[in-house]
Amino acid sequence: MGMIPQFSMGQFDALFRQAEEQHINQIVRVLRFVGEKAVNEARASGSYQDRTANLRNSVGYVIIVNGKIVDENFSISANGSEPSSENPIKYGRDLAHEIASQYNEIALIVVSGMKYGAYVEARGYNVLTSAEQLANVQVPMLLKQLR
Repeated sequence: MGMIPQFSMGQFDALFRQAEEQHINQIVRVLRFVGEKAVNEARASGSYQDRTANLRNSVGYVIIVNGKIVDENFSISANGSEPSSENPIKYGRDLAHEIASQYNEIALIVVSGMKYGAYVEARGYNVLTSAEQLANVQVPMLLKQLR
């Protein structure tokens, strides 16, 4: 007694692609949630004086899937007490896109786009450290719940 499949290999492949796409969409939702939390953490917990608000406003994230940016968030979050002619959102977005171009996988990239962010961090101030720590805890925990 034999069994005769009632589907074609094309249908089988389509089912696998659909399941993979649904799984990737779930991962992207987790990364978006953590990206928002990380950006909020970086902006709220930055322990430095940001007179122009450029450093805080350069913080944002991109999510990549197979090397392509599928989501991003860069926006004005604070107004500085001193005027600035710089465009912190552009700096943040440009840096995130540059980093994203180096990866061909699924990733969340959170950046502070101002060139002096690393200097401020090296001086002992929190720019992205707490955001990174939050993401390092939240992403594995939430991805584990997807299984």
